[in-house]
Amino acid sequence: MNVKPLILAAALGLALNAHAAPKAKTVKKSVKPVAVQTTDTETRSDGVHLSDGIAAIADNEVITRRQLAQAVERARRTIPKGTQIGDNELREQVLAQLINQSLIIQAGKRKNIQADNAEIEAVIAANPSLKNPSASIRREIADSIIAEKVRQQAVMQHSRVSDAEVARAIEQAKQQGIALPEGEPLRQYNAQHILIKADNENAAAGAESTIRKIYAQARSGADFAGLARQYSQDGSASSGGNLGWFADGMMVPPFEEAVHKLKPGQVSPPVRTQFGWHIIKLNDVRDAGTPEERQRNAVRQYLSRKKAEQAEINLLRELHEGAHIDIR
Repeated sequence: MNVKPLILAAALGLALNAHAAPKAKTVKKSVKPVAVQTTDTETRSDGVHLSDGIAAIADNEVITRRQLAQAVERARRTIPKGTQIGDNELREQVLAQLINQSLIIQAGKRKNIQADNAEIEAVIAANPSLKNPSASIRREIADSIIAEKVRQQAVMQHSRVSDAEVARAIEQAKQQGIALPEGEPLRQYNAQHILIKADNENAAAGAESTIRKIYAQARSGADFAGLARQYSQDGSASSGGNLGWFADGMMVPPFEEAVHKLKPGQVSPPVRTQFGWHIIKLNDVRDAGTPEERQRNAVRQYLSRKKAEQAEINLLRELHEGAHIDIR
């Protein structure tokens, strides 16, 4: 099945991720006591009517039969022509995805990860069909943004690929007679950054104040590498905030968008990501031109994708292991 990115899919009410989601058969039917006590006439604070009937309980959240039916219908409309999938199989897959999404959102909220109004409006602006969305649609968009932030945190922490890993993979492929991709020219960026972490909204205000003071020093001519060593809370601090060369798709979207606006030598205004507040200095831009560089780029991207896929799988495995799931 061809699936959409989390934010865009959730704007339609359902978030699907092809790599991270276990198949439906891996979702267990719990024999524990039900975690959420409900009555047939109860309405939740978010407007979900439990009188619709309960399809599943994922920890402290209810998935109703109406929600499941609507999600199945939306999924059915996105299936490419010619794809053969039975109603029961599709229902199981969609229910598994809804459970996964619910667990991720709950994990994000426990960490006090939030979606601010500007982020919600950006999703609405990018989807013309969402003009004047209802309060429930806005909640769904906010939940999807939270889920994407949780996923991105898991991916970014585990998907970086070192030069040594690239070299090792190329050598192993050569020894095993595996043909390596030629690769295509890719725009690459060499940058440094300074990060002040903000794991929750309470820390965000202080982090923003700190990064703006550092930004003022950088704009006044202070050595960026020295500032990074002194203030940055990222692992790159000891190397002056140096991130080396990276291509599009390797950093979280707000970070990449800020880099795209810079010319070599410029420092970005403060940028917020799910990791905290950054300022970024772009040192150089290049299109990887030699056959060796293109090949290393292709191998690096492949390894990064594999790590990202595994990070998402591990995230869901951890959430499932500690979750109470009751499929009705």
